[in-house]
Amino acid sequence: MTSEAFCPGHITALFYAPPRARDAARTGSRGAGLCIDRGARARVRAQRGRGWGISPGDGTRLAPVVATALGNYLVLAKEEAWLHLDLELELPVGEGFGMSGAMALASVIAADGELGLLKGDMGRLAALAHAAEVEFRTGLGDVVCQARGGLDIRKRPGLPPRGEVATARHEGEVLVAWSGRPLHTATVLGDREARARLEAAALPLLERAPAAPTMDWLLKAGWAFSQAAGLASPEVMSMVQACSPFGCASQVMLGNSIFAVGDLASMSEALTALGWPHEVVRVDNAPARLLRGGSQRSRPKRRPA
Repeated sequence: MTSEAFCPGHITALFYAPPRARDAARTGSRGAGLCIDRGARARVRAQRGRGWGISPGDGTRLAPVVATALGNYLVLAKEEAWLHLDLELELPVGEGFGMSGAMALASVIAADGELGLLKGDMGRLAALAHAAEVEFRTGLGDVVCQARGGLDIRKRPGLPPRGEVATARHEGEVLVAWSGRPLHTATVLGDREARARLEAAALPLLERAPAAPTMDWLLKAGWAFSQAAGLASPEVMSMVQACSPFGCASQVMLGNSIFAVGDLASMSEALTALGWPHEVVRVDNAPARLLRGGSQRSRPKRRPA
């Protein structure tokens, strides 16, 4: 049998990273964003009794964040198990769409669909993916939100119940555009001065945030944050200026990319004329989930406790 799982992508509109805690569960970011219906699909087939390991299928690169999350999952097994993994990414890596967290979380959910070691406990599955992201500095908040869906404000860093996340449903389309020049999160998170600028720019906005997130607030606060932190590259400015006459646009964190709402058809025409790749997606209000395989008892719960 093969189990298949999907994890939505995630857009961060604004954030900052408090100092790292002693353990990954208490480590994370404060910020706000939204989940989208383009993400990562993982298919896992398990073979028992032939040793321990993970082998990627044709066209799948076993990224360190995925290998670590799956390796820590396999540590829980009491008998030999070999995982064959195929990954499909629906948006580019390094553009701020949460693909690292998505592929790690989708992979452990699909593995659990095969082996059932955590019986679909989304909190524990998310903890494995989140810890791998923290270790490799590929993200500090995406997995926390991808395990919930919808719009989010991360009020306290880390995984629930240590972390605190306010969420809201939103029905609608969003345009995303990217430059093709990746910006790797680790390069920013490893810079102490950059982290201080992010906190100075984000904290006042988060302190005035609504009780529940709205799309209008995410876009306006996100663009104010981008300007205050000095993050907008020439590519981002070009894309935002192309979209602004037709609605509202802001930078995706951390990426040379944007998200926007409004007259998406006109935005698409303007971006096409400038040669910027883009796509129209929908807000995904559902958490990462098992699509196929496994038993009912091993299907992830709708939301973590």
